[in-house]
Amino acid sequence: MGALRFLLACTVLISHLGLRINGLTPGSIAVIVFYLLAGHVVARLWGKWQHQPDAPVRFYCDRAWRILPQYTAAILFATFVWLNGAQSSFIAIRPDLSDWLANILILPLNFYMYTGQDSFTLIPPAWSLGAEIQFYLLAPLLLSQKLSNILIMFGVSLGIFTLAQLQILDTDHYGYRLIPGVLFIFLLGAMHELSYRHRSLCNLLIALWSLNFIYLLWLFKAGQYLPYNKEVALGLMIAMPLVALLNKPKPDKQNNSIVRLDRRLGELSYGIFLYHFPVIWLLKLQPPVLAPNDILAVLALSLCCAVIGHWAIERPLWHRFRPVL
Repeated sequence: MGALRFLLACTVLISHLGLRINGLTPGSIAVIVFYLLAGHVVARLWGKWQHQPDAPVRFYCDRAWRILPQYTAAILFATFVWLNGAQSSFIAIRPDLSDWLANILILPLNFYMYTGQDSFTLIPPAWSLGAEIQFYLLAPLLLSQKLSNILIMFGVSLGIFTLAQLQILDTDHYGYRLIPGVLFIFLLGAMHELSYRHRSLCNLLIALWSLNFIYLLWLFKAGQYLPYNKEVALGLMIAMPLVALLNKPKPDKQNNSIVRLDRRLGELSYGIFLYHFPVIWLLKLQPPVLAPNDILAVLALSLCCAVIGHWAIERPLWHRFRPVL
């Protein structure tokens, strides 16, 4: 899955430079795929540790060491760029203590639509990281439940998402960003992993994908666009078969060089996701920017930051504190 995560991160980067395809935002599609992948990875991790007495502590520590080292480095880099005169609507106000705390704690960034936090967000895409962390906090409790209870929570979240699609709730907020409306997407990823133990889930996943496909066809036929209903449906249509394919048992004999490349690309994806906005500011670009040279410059510099962050910061800390990897 490493190469897929790398491609998704690059898609988010290019979207933030202004790329649109038939009016749709590819980066939003990538976010949905990220959600589903996160659910799958978490279910696999929890499946390994759930019967150990320290499973919740071990799980939370693993997620913290996965997220925080590189995020801290990205915040420091973004602060340096901001102090040196960067201009953006995302860093448009003079921050107070609450703004700094929100950027440090990450979780409040997911509620920017109520707090106005997007007026000072050093890592603008981190709102989605806030949603992901909320799922991580809930995961040990959710995934320790009986399958029937997991399906109830899935149904409640899907119901909230449906209300958003019907415009009873805000389609952008509850159909794309906030955990009550997107929890079911994370759980879809988890259900792919759980389907090994509960074969009936395979039929449910096929039925859900089919319903989503019909809904997507209707959206395009009706021509109705609300942020980001088409992107979410497209993301689900792409992500579910991809995760099912990647979830298949791997052959015993694999090309080691391909496996290593896939792993290395995956290790760099998070850094690209975090660093590309500070890089855009550092280069004094004002999206939309579709000049090939500018896109390549942002991608190359973000990749350099990701490489340095991974090998100089993440990997030494993981070696010491995340030995499971």
